[in-house]
Amino acid sequence: MLLEFQGEHPNDEGLCSSQQRKSVAALGLLIILLTGLLLVARYQFRINKQLTNSDLNYENGRYFGVLADIHMDQYQNDTHCRNGDDVEGEWVVHYPTPYGAKLCDSSSTLLNMTISEFKEIEDKTGPFEFILIIGDLVGHWIEGIEPSLESVNKVRNLVSSYFPSTPVYFALGNHDLTTVHYRIPEYVERWYSMISTSLFPGLHTTEFQLLSATKTFNKHGFYKVEHSSSLWVVALNTNVFSNSMNATEEDIGAQFDWLNETLHQAENQKSVSVLLFGHIPPEIEFLDLVRWDSNKNMTWKPDCVARFNDIVGRFSNIIKLSFFAHQHTDNWYVGKSPNGGYINHFLMPPVSPVSRGHPSFSVGVTNGGLDLLDLLYYHSPVEQLTRADQTPRYFYQYSFKEQNFHFNEKYSAIDGALMDGLTKRIVDFEDGMETYTARLMNTYQFRYKPHVSAYEMYCVMTENTSEGLDVCLKK
Repeated sequence: MLLEFQGEHPNDEGLCSSQQRKSVAALGLLIILLTGLLLVARYQFRINKQLTNSDLNYENGRYFGVLADIHMDQYQNDTHCRNGDDVEGEWVVHYPTPYGAKLCDSSSTLLNMTISEFKEIEDKTGPFEFILIIGDLVGHWIEGIEPSLESVNKVRNLVSSYFPSTPVYFALGNHDLTTVHYRIPEYVERWYSMISTSLFPGLHTTEFQLLSATKTFNKHGFYKVEHSSSLWVVALNTNVFSNSMNATEEDIGAQFDWLNETLHQAENQKSVSVLLFGHIPPEIEFLDLVRWDSNKNMTWKPDCVARFNDIVGRFSNIIKLSFFAHQHTDNWYVGKSPNGGYINHFLMPPVSPVSRGHPSFSVGVTNGGLDLLDLLYYHSPVEQLTRADQTPRYFYQYSFKEQNFHFNEKYSAIDGALMDGLTKRIVDFEDGMETYTARLMNTYQFRYKPHVSAYEMYCVMTENTSEGLDVCLKK
């Protein structure tokens, strides 16, 4: 019967095929539409996930916010920005968007959106205990006292408008010196005084502590604040340690003497923990690993790294939290000092998209004992959303705990020993390196170095001296 039916209607096959093609096309469009809707829903789910997922269990957590490498460029407009990747300081055309674009620093619109979304996260977690701004408030190609101070004040005014009573601790970055070429200006003490006048009211501390912090900052650019009876915040001026800076031994020695004495005093308090942070990290320029040459890719002067390792290693038992930035990526470092203490810190991702990454910020979670429980990361794919005619916003990206550990793995805090074991996974387990590279290649600069081996990455994340790295790479 089927053959007879087909013989009587010879054109039906063509009609059916045409109708089928139309149906398939319509179905394909529907699938694309549904996929887009699911992606949006997935992003929305991820935004709320860290606050509702029982596995994270942070109902009693204490939250704090982290901003790094803001690089405010108040002169950027909707179609142009200044960028040194093309021609130094030249105005270049990018995809027009008020929220900025890759290769550009932070526009006023981007920074407004960032701080607004930052505040939305706090509205869900409860009040932030404090906010860290880990250096480079000023744009890459902003030079001179007045333009630099304008950038600093814009950041200060915006943050204080959303967080009027939250302590905001900051560290100086290499672009916060009014010069664009890693140079400490002759008028640096006058500049430090102008910075402290602008930003120190945001510390929200006692008059006595404010005077003490101002004294050291106006002279050398570092300070300490007793945030509470159980937490001291220590802000380093890592510019003077930089391999590229023109700092004197007086500047370097004064800070190390002060750091040693401050940590010694904290240890004597018995119940005090320390949060240590600064802009330029004491480690290898890990993004330059593929062209490694001893001493040429060190972020700090070798002698400064050795002195830092010695001091921090001796007081590693009280340094509960440690953060740096500068490299425009999120990563971590964990090593051991000569005396056996762990030296570990996190690199925090940037707000500025200048290094081709999505604008990002982070939220930390501690317990009552100030042990770090988790870091929650957020990012905003501003260009993609703008091209899709959607208003850019931030999305929950990942939790450090979720990303790197299975939920059946129990731990009380993210400390040096835990980070050491996690780093070894990069070498020992294939999925460890896959997880690590998938995260970095998703949003940050690491995608430009995909041929770096797992062992090379392990070496650069556990050795912060040129000698140590050379030995590790030869094993």
